[in-house]
Amino acid sequence: MLPEERDQLLALFGDAQRWCQEAEARDQRGDPVRYSDSEAVAWDITGGVCRLFGWRRACELFPQLDRHIFGRRLGRPSQWDQPSDSMTAMAALQDYNDQHETTYQEVFERLRTMPVWQGNRFAAP
Repeated sequence: MLPEERDQLLALFGDAQRWCQEAEARDQRGDPVRYSDSEAVAWDITGGVCRLFGWRRACELFPQLDRHIFGRRLGRPSQWDQPSDSMTAMAALQDYNDQHETTYQEVFERLRTMPVWQGNRFAAP
């Protein structure tokens, strides 16, 4: 993840009302919508990543987020661009996001502490 990507995620989720559970996005009425819907006002982790960076980049970021949140690797870094790894990571992130005990504060803190790529190394905030 690049520093500006983390900054954009933090800006998107800077207000608790812009985060949701049990749907990739929700409109003002609280009804589920697609992450790309112009009526969306709140997103889950994966919906927010897709909304900001598009599907292709989101698939690259899901394994990185998964590794940071859960402290695990799905495979060797050279394999992260494999669809199965991206989909496995996306599913794990959605499950985490939607757990009853997962809170906005926890999600925001995990995003805030996401290491970012700086030059030739990852750096923590």
